[in-house]
Amino acid sequence: MSVSNSINPSPPAEYRRYRKFLLWLLLCFVFGLSFLLVASVAVNLYRRRHAQPRGDTVSADVTDQELTSCWDELSDITDALQKHLENSHTLLGGYEPAEAQRWSDEGAVWRNQSAALSQRCRFPEVRGTRRRKELEEMAAAFEELRETERTYAQEVVRFGKDQVPRLDRIQKRVQKIGERLNQAASPPESRTP
Repeated sequence: MSVSNSINPSPPAEYRRYRKFLLWLLLCFVFGLSFLLVASVAVNLYRRRHAQPRGDTVSADVTDQELTSCWDELSDITDALQKHLENSHTLLGGYEPAEAQRWSDEGAVWRNQSAALSQRCRFPEVRGTRRRKELEEMAAAFEELRETERTYAQEVVRFGKDQVPRLDRIQKRVQKIGERLNQAASPPESRTP
């Protein structure tokens, strides 16, 4: 018997079938998880771009349950807008196109969700319902949210166009001054001409 045969003995045939089965099982598992991941991302992107109302359109005679449902969704939309507007602080330090596009996409998602809410709760056609006062107040709050988002987005864009280039120029100027000061403070032999 040679040394190489004793180190690498060939496995019995029954183990080959077992390994082949495990390999196929592992491959199916990996491909299945990959498919689920891709499907999850695709569904999430679709839902973000095409907001679906959370429920059915409210009836002509608005029930208390429908009214509460509209209020819950309005409350969620309000919170989502606040978070979106707070995220604009990343745009104020300097203008980066990718960051601006991401923020703009978040705004589009919010606008899609708010449009779905308006349509589901029938804010434009509030008159003549039993709970008209509550719906009118929700519709007014909804319109204020939309106006706030519009105004805020316009101001962020204006700031990005007017003030960010100015801040970039000031920052470059300050850096040059710092470089000159560092050069002046360094020993004469280490200075570059």
